Amino acid sequence: MTALQGTTLGAEVRGPDLRELDDADWAGIEAAFHEHGILVFHDQSLGRDEQVAFARRFGEIELQDADTMRADLVGKPIVLDISNVDENSVHIKDRDHPQTRFLGGNEGWHSDSSFKAVSAKASVLHAIEVPSTGGRTGYADMRAAYDELSDADKAALEGLTVFHSLQYSQAAAGATDTEAAAVPSDMNGAWHPLVKRHPVTGRRSLFIGRHACQVEGMPVAEGQALLGRLLDAACVPPRTYYHPWRPGDVVVWDNRCVLHRATAWDLAERRVLRHVRVAGEG
Repeated sequence: MTALQGTTLGAEVRGPDLRELDDADWAGIEAAFHEHGILVFHDQSLGRDEQVAFARRFGEIELQDADTMRADLVGKPIVLDISNVDENSVHIKDRDHPQTRFLGGNEGWHSDSSFKAVSAKASVLHAIEVPSTGGRTGYADMRAAYDELSDADKAALEGLTVFHSLQYSQAAAGATDTEAAAVPSDMNGAWHPLVKRHPVTGRRSLFIGRHACQVEGMPVAEGQALLGRLLDAACVPPRTYYHPWRPGDVVVWDNRCVLHRATAWDLAERRVLRHVRVAGEG
């Protein structure tokens, strides 16, 4: 286990085959997950069911809801490809195609499922095919971002509640044809504390990102300006890490204290990353 250099989060784990973990292996991985926020594994070869089995060590797999891109997936476990290759193996090269357009919204910093009443606990991403350049995934440490705030800022943020909406954030990013509402909470979403305490480590962190779009008790524009300032200040070195994917990589992260974002790549090249999302525990 080696901590990632030059950043406040993340560790690289070498050695274990994620298909064949014993109790000691898992205990070390779980402790490192809570300490480092993200874990990077190389040279793995997980089939779909094997990746799901590894993810289930962290908790139950989250189910798709009505905000998913495909209506036929509603109610099914969130096990999907983050990819410019569709379910029929057709390579999509057009950024205006509904699939790549929808995924383009992920280029903003976010926490998975923060727009649900119970947000995601963890995500497990496995690289199947990667482009020759680009397509890195960025991660940002919201624990360290909170720690950097002044005492006065921490006091001002304590007790604030924020509305998170995928429907609103996708509309605002132009990732769907839906028009963003003037008041975000008129759209689908959920309210969460702006500052959260981790249920295992006890560390406080900022719970923000692109889905966070309205602060309770503030005019919409004022609240969005506050959230934007916090996000811009938080997601900079040394609190960020960008992972350069190679086939066989697996990255798992703690959505309760880590934000992530996609980055663009040349759509003339295929990119297939399989994502499994672990449900929050309420």
